[in-house]
Parts: sequence; C-alpha cells; structure tokens
Amino acid sequence: MTGWIAAVCAAVLIWFSDTAMQSASEAAKVFAGGVMPALFPMMVLGRMAGGAGGWAQAVLMGWMSGSPASAQRAASLWQSGRIRRAEKLLCLTGVMSPMFFMGTLCAWGIPRAAAWRMLWCHWLGAALCALVWRDRTPPVQGPQSQAAQGETLPQAIHQSARSLLAVCGAMMLFSIIAGVLRRLLRDAPWTAALWAMLEIGGGAHAVLRTFHQPYALLCGLCSFGGLSIWLQNLLFTGKAIRPVRLLWMRMLHGAVSFLCYFFSLKIQNLLMT
Repeated sequence: MTGWIAAVCAAVLIWFSDTAMQSASEAAKVFAGGVMPALFPMMVLGRMAGGAGGWAQAVLMGWMSGSPASAQRAASLWQSGRIRRAEKLLCLTGVMSPMFFMGTLCAWGIPRAAAWRMLWCHWLGAALCALVWRDRTPPVQGPQSQAAQGETLPQAIHQSARSLLAVCGAMMLFSIIAGVLRRLLRDAPWTAALWAMLEIGGGAHAVLRTFHQPYALLCGLCSFGGLSIWLQNLLFTGKAIRPVRLLWMRMLHGAVSFLCYFFSLKIQNLLMT
C-alpha cells in the first residue's frame, strides 16, 4: 500500500514539476536566509549544554530560540533525568523565535506594535496551554544518549548540521505540498491559511498578502506552527511525546493565542471608548 501511495505522489510531482521545483526553491531560500542563521547556533549551544540546567534555563532558551531548538532542549533534559515530565515543558517552550515576529514579520509590513502584541499573545498562549495540559510523559530509564550528557563543540557542530538538513527537508516537503494544493485549488484566498498550516514561513507571507490586517489569525497560525515545525520537533522529541499528542498541543496553542489576540483588541477598544 505504501508503495502505491509513493508512486501516486511521484506522478503528481512529475505532473506539477514546475510548481514543486519553485516551492522547494522558495523554502530553501527561506531556510538559508532566515531559519539556519538563527537556529544553528542555538542548536549547537543546546547540544553542548545537554541536560544541564533546569526549567528556568530551558524556558528562557526556548523562548529566545524557538522551535525546534526548544524541543531538542526539552528532550535532552528529560533524557538526562533532570525533569520527570517533558510534555509541559514542550508545551511551554513550543514557540517561534522573537526574531520571526520582530524581524521577519515587520520586514513584511506588520507594524511593530502589532508584532509585539502577537509575540506577547504567543507567549501567553504557551503559558496558558502548559498550565492546563495533562502531562503523560513516559518514565525515562536513565540517560539515553550522549546529547543528554552534553557534547563537545565538534560533536555539537556535526550533529547540529545533520539535524539542520532534516529541518530543511521538512520545510521543502510541506512547501511542495502547499504549492501543489494551491495550484489545484486555483489559489483561492483561503489557501493562504492552508499554506500557513502546512509551512508557516511562506504561508505567513501569503496570509499577509491575501488578507487585510489578519493579525489575530496570523498569531494563531504562528502558534500552531504548521505541520512542518511539528515534524521538525518530532525529529528531536523521540519518545518524550507521541506525535498525535504533540499535534493536539500545537493546535491548542494556536487556538488560545488567537483568542488572546482577539480579546486583547476588544479590551483595548473598550478602554479607549
């Protein structure tokens, strides 16, 4: 069955080869120009630190670096035995880097005030989700990897570089899927949101081009992170969380952040009237 599915997917890619190539190239440009420069140093530092530190350091580094570096950090702490439960930490630190909100989104035309509001609602949504999330992390049987004990600088660089290739691959895969779907659906306006649900980098840009001041929607989509970031996180979480639970976690974060932004505007309007 899997072979037939792969054959059908290959036929679709050949039929839409121009769209697939363009989508993959755009994803590679976003990765090289925006993702890799911010993610690589954080991943190296995270691997060198291994399971050192605790919740406070993990939350600080997670909120500064964003996913999937935060997932790598949480998994290392769990594997080292320094924390018993990883799901709440994954929920609290499953965010996007402030550089994306204040740098990338502002460069795409979002006012800085709106970007700051999105970032605060993004963090608040993560905190609220972690507060209500029911942790079901399985028990860990001692340190499971050298990464849990910390790596040397050459080892950290080598492993981080390999991991970054997987991150780039995930971005390209979901960008291709989004590109083919948009081609099939004739670029209907709502496909911009669908693109963001698959791959948030190019999808966020498409949402801004398609809708007028879609900041609440974009805040929710950034908190969900798209299936691409979900898959990237799974590269590092291992057995700390089941894939379906991580997906539900990301969906909850997206919904809560959307509501936080929406009601923050309502409260502001009430105070100004």
